This record gives sequence, C-alpha cells and structure tokens, in this order.
Amino acid sequence: MVFYECVVTTKNRTEFWRLSELFKSVSLEVVNRGGIIRGIHNHGIRQAPHRFKAKFADAMGRRYYEKVRFISVYMDCNPQTRQQVQQLLASDENVLRQTHLKARSILDQASELSWRKNPFLKEVLEEIKAEEEEAQGATAKEGQEEEEEEDIVSVF
Repeated sequence: MVFYECVVTTKNRTEFWRLSELFKSVSLEVVNRGGIIRGIHNHGIRQAPHRFKAKFADAMGRRYYEKVRFISVYMDCNPQTRQQVQQLLASDENVLRQTHLKARSILDQASELSWRKNPFLKEVLEEIKAEEEEAQGATAKEGQEEEEEEDIVSVF
C-alpha cells in the first residue's frame, strides 16, 4: 500500500450533497479494493491562483471560475486503485482539477534504514559524536595540564 494525497478542486457553488455523494463513492471504491481512507479535509473556498476552466458550462452559463473549493483525500491504496479513483473524479462534472501526490509521512522517515536519509538516526549519531568529542576534549585538557606541570618542574 502506498500513501497518497489527492487534492481535488471543485466548483465553488457545488451543493454539499453532491460533494458528499462524490467522496462517498471515492471512499467506497478505495475500501472495496482493499485500501484505507485516512481522512478527508475540506480546505474551503479560496481564490484560485488563476482562473480555472470547466469542461462544460453549467446551467447558469459559467465556465470560468476564480474562486474554487479545495478538498484533500488521504488514502492508502495500490496504484491501480488510485487510477480508478482518478477516473471516477474525472467523470464528475463538478471537479475542475485533481492532483494525486505520493505523500510522505513520519513513518516513512522512521522506517528508512540509511542513516543519511533518516533524520532520527542522524540526530542520534550527531549526539553520540558530540559526546565523543566532549570526552576527547576532556582528556586533551588533562594532557595539557600534565604537560604544563612537567614544563614548570623542568625549569626548576
């Protein structure tokens, strides 16, 4: 299973019951194919970075949208299920855009075996290195103090 984030951009005037039905069908598709829905987040209606164009004009004759609704779906599923979800969203007339991202979670970082890529292992190794340097610094100071004592004794 791969952890995906799907960012869906819909028309701002879409009724809530239509959005509910759409995301119920998406959730049902994922669960029936053995996946898990981690969450669905409505980010609200926001100003789009540029105007979005719908495939077809709606009943009011609008085709371009400057304000849109952003919704994120977080899911664990296989790539074939993601493609089915993509087709399901593309067939809906209220969806303007969809973006599927392979999301990174904190568990992905923790399970990484390479110390160069795992931030937790890197932090532990840096702490160990700092402790070793402190220990070496303490022994070096003791050695310098002994040398100074020897220099003073040799002068007399």
